[in-house]
Amino acid sequence: MNPPTPHFPPPARYGWIRPRWFLIGLAVGLGSLAWSGWKISRTDYHPGFTRFHSLISPEGNYYPTLDEMCAIVRAKCRPDQILVIVGGNSILLGVWQRGEDIWSKRLQELLGDRFCVINFAFRGGSPTDGGAVVAEALRREFPRQILIINEAPVTNVESFGHGPYRYIFWQAYFGGKLMDAAPREKQVREYLRDNPDQRLPVLETRISIWFDSALHYHDFWNWITFKYFGTVPSYREEYFPHFLRPRRVYPDPEVDGTDPVYLEHHYPVSALDAEMRIMRGLSAFYHREADGRWVLSERSTSDLAMYSNEAFPAPLKRRTLVLISGNSPYYRRLLTEGERAMVRQTFVDTVGIWRRVGYPAMDYGWDYNADDFGDRTHLTKLGGWKLAAQVAPEVSALAERLGYFR
Repeated sequence: MNPPTPHFPPPARYGWIRPRWFLIGLAVGLGSLAWSGWKISRTDYHPGFTRFHSLISPEGNYYPTLDEMCAIVRAKCRPDQILVIVGGNSILLGVWQRGEDIWSKRLQELLGDRFCVINFAFRGGSPTDGGAVVAEALRREFPRQILIINEAPVTNVESFGHGPYRYIFWQAYFGGKLMDAAPREKQVREYLRDNPDQRLPVLETRISIWFDSALHYHDFWNWITFKYFGTVPSYREEYFPHFLRPRRVYPDPEVDGTDPVYLEHHYPVSALDAEMRIMRGLSAFYHREADGRWVLSERSTSDLAMYSNEAFPAPLKRRTLVLISGNSPYYRRLLTEGERAMVRQTFVDTVGIWRRVGYPAMDYGWDYNADDFGDRTHLTKLGGWKLAAQVAPEVSALAERLGYFR
């Protein structure tokens, strides 16, 4: 007779893992992350925000989210104020201007407490990047708003941003936060049709945004990176261990272009030929009549009108102030009389076309001096204050026309 077999509990099927508790823990963890991210996405953690300088922008491998930018607006702009968002490129960002001297801060002083000016410009940004997306996404929450953008003369504008800042557009677009605009939809379809290599990245972006709408992990990690410790290196800072510092401690590196130590960097001889080619290159869009007048080609006129017309949804045009950025007289004086007339005509034509399709528009810089510029296009604080003095009455008049004072 065999001895009785001792009874031992059967070995665990999943080792030390208990599926039920694992799934419960996973659900609780994801739920906690989603709740934390949702709360953070509605919290402004940029106290005293002035701008997204190079160390807290995509230029420095930090990618502000749409919700992050909207939270800044909600924290800074009171319901009784008129919201003024500055978009555009490095000129309106304030390159060559320290944060305390930036032109948008001077604009705020000139406009007064009835307005709230927030600078969401980015280096290399287009008129429809960054600030433009935030303004459209907040159009119902802040119906009294004005957007300020800038562009070079005779330059076509895509309606869905470009380059490293297009991710902000996709966040709003796939998140259902933008207006229906048939021309923009057409441009997006054409972009994906003509760039098949972008279809998969855009699909991945769409999936990521779908998950992020539930989990808010982008906002969560931006909050960690900004407040507590760095999670990715900056392209503009030293590597380990410096990138572990939170981004909030990174000082705004922009310098005062009026400081004599930087004077030799304003108009370097090494850049002269390239800058002059840029200015003279505008002649490719023109022909000269027998009487000396410069005339924009029909094709360029048609293209500029079409792209300008489709840049923004029709209801948003009349509250979008377009600035056509001027060039330093340091370079203009090196042109012949005929070339100067041609360059001046490019600004006249560009402003005229933007106005013709429904936008308030203006140019600036023609009565500035060389000290007002830090290079061919960027303004020092002296030029920035002049720009603010020109823009302030335009913004006030625009607010009056839009009925914002009633």
